[in-house]
Amino acid sequence: MNLHRWQSLATVMLYLLVIMLALMVVANRHHARQLFVELQQLQKDRDQLSATWSRLVLEQSTQLNQVHVEKHAREVLGMKKPTAETTQVLHE
Repeated sequence: MNLHRWQSLATVMLYLLVIMLALMVVANRHHARQLFVELQQLQKDRDQLSATWSRLVLEQSTQLNQVHVEKHAREVLGMKKPTAETTQVLHE
């Protein structure tokens, strides 16, 4: 009789353990889905930042090129921007 009682108690404990483990599996899956959604958002943000970075690098190189050309024109070729006195307007 005492053995039967221990077996019943062990069975109840095993059922409780199985239910607890099932709940843990559900909680872990939910957490994994949340992390996957967060990962996708972070990847999207990374792609947007990468595109922005590329545009900024291109803009910087364009501006540096313009500065370089203007500096070369002034220093090497002796060119300067025309003033109002040296500008002539031609009419047809």
